[in-house]
Amino acid sequence: MQDFTRKISIVVNKDNEKWQSVNAVAHISAYLGNKMADKFGTGESFITSDNIHFPRNSQYPIIVLESNPLKLKELASDIRKSGLLYLVFIKEMIITSDDLEIESLVKEKAEENMEILAVGVFGNKEEVNKITKGLSLWK
Repeated sequence: MQDFTRKISIVVNKDNEKWQSVNAVAHISAYLGNKMADKFGTGESFITSDNIHFPRNSQYPIIVLESNPLKLKELASDIRKSGLLYLVFIKEMIITSDDLEIESLVKEKAEENMEILAVGVFGNKEEVNKITKGLSLWK
């Protein structure tokens, strides 16, 4: 049975280039889906009348919103404090795909100097809505 009590919201920096937002949304979705303790889907596939199988997607809604860079930093901080499952996608994650390089780059910066491309959160729908209240859908 599908669970409508929880959701994923991903908030992208409205100043991103489109490819940066799409890349961040993809990585955040994969990360959150992989880290969920609960069942991500509701079954194996949807089956057509001619027996073609279409794999099912997430049972949870995934909403993509946008924000300005300053609000995004505040949002990341609020989400971090919430205890909900989240991922903050930082610019270093697109500069290189080498985790050792990312570690090195991040170690040289204070949090206030980090450029956040997007942040994603999964949890109770009411809690997620409260945190993301007032944000617009990504265009």
